[in-house]
Parts: sequence; structure tokens; C-alpha cells
Amino acid sequence: MHFRGARCFTKSLALLACLVIPGSLACKSSASTSSSVRGASTPSPSPPVSLASARADRAASSDTKRKFSDCTRLLMESLQKPTAPYRFSYKAQENINPRFPMDKTAKPEVGPVEVVADSTGDDINITTVRGQKKTERRAAKTDELAWSMATLELIGPVAGTGVLLAFGQLVAQAAGSGTVGGVAADKYDFDTSMATGSTKAGLELAKSMLTSIQSTKGTIWLEQSTGKLVKFNIDADFADKNNTSWKEHHEGEVIPR
Repeated sequence: MHFRGARCFTKSLALLACLVIPGSLACKSSASTSSSVRGASTPSPSPPVSLASARADRAASSDTKRKFSDCTRLLMESLQKPTAPYRFSYKAQENINPRFPMDKTAKPEVGPVEVVADSTGDDINITTVRGQKKTERRAAKTDELAWSMATLELIGPVAGTGVLLAFGQLVAQAAGSGTVGGVAADKYDFDTSMATGSTKAGLELAKSMLTSIQSTKGTIWLEQSTGKLVKFNIDADFADKNNTSWKEHHEGEVIPR
């Protein structure tokens, strides 16, 4: 997935939230109406334990969505404004045709993309491979223009991952914890093809208006102390309006040095 800018990314996520939130509000409205009806007919109340469990589940789901929404922003901030040395590595099989989808006659071309960034905190060295093209950038933090130009290479992989996670957050489930690069991290799994009810409806509406993404499935790890994304492994299915379909794979990791 070739991503074309942070501003577009922000707008896409905001619109996605608007498309999904109405479903949530509808559920709340339905629950409120149902509660009123129960009050009128005075049936036996639900067991308090079940109510507490439902509230806990909703709270956990809300917390997961918040973490998914924040994790790529926190990662980007840590890469662009490092306070300690790190290595960021990204590998993907994704669309590498720069003409698609802007050119209506162009078709997606899936190929290899790799980005490796090594930073001491004061300087950065970034190597990017897209298809057969390889570029290298080096910059010192004291050179603001050069630093900004170099770190632009990191926006595509991180922001593109954020778009995939914007869909994945709606069905994400906690899957334990462990360590990534020596730091404690929480693990989450997601598969949007398993969505049901209002969540599935919201995803379908979002897909029709925002993107050619059909489904996303993967696992991510979020650093416990900061909430930033530190590792991800994601598969995604795409299909455009011309019924051209393709598959992409994205994986990455941040390791302190």
C-alpha cells in the first residue's frame, strides 16, 4: 500500500471513526430502548455479575481501540524525535506502481519494499528499497531540513500501517504479552473478516468510501510503558472498483540499540 501523506492519513482515520461510531450509538440507543421496555413490563433483572462483565468487556474494547488509534502516532514521534538509539526495520510486499491509483489506466504492481533506519538519536541513516530502486539518506539532527527530508522516508510505512490498524482495531483482541527488543509489550490479534453485526456494517461502509482494503489480519505488539507500536505483522486483501484484486504483507519492528 503506497501511502501518500500524513494529512490524508489523518483525514482517513477521522472519517473512518465517524463511519463506525454511528453503529455504536445505534447499539446504545437500542440498549436504552430495550431497558425502558423491560422497566415497563417489570421482568426479572439480569444478574449483576453479567452486567458487570458486559461493562468490563466494553471498557476493554474501548481501551484497545484507543491504543490502536494512538500507537502509530507514538511510533512516528519516537522515530522523528528520538531520545535514544534505535533500529527501525520494515519489509513488505505491496503496490509499488507510483501511477496507481491516481492513473485510472494503471494497475497495482506488488513488489518488495524495505526500509531500514538506524539512529543514534543525534543522526540517522535510512536505506530504502522499492522494487529495483535503492536510495540512502543520512542526516544529523542539527540540520533540521536534512533531518526532516530523511525522516519523510519513514512516514509511508508507519502511516500505511496505521490505516490497516484503523480497520483492525474494531475486532482486535488481547493475546497476552512478552518482550520485543528487550522491552515489555502487549500483544493483540485481529481479523476483520470475522466482524459481525454493526461492526461489519461499519467496515463495509468505510471500505466503500475510503479505501480498496477488503480485509486485514495480523498481530501487533505495543510497548507497555509508552503504548507505541514496536512490532507488527499484517496481511491485507485489496480490490479496486475495477475488480482488480491483490494481496499485501507488511511487517516491521523497532529495536533499541
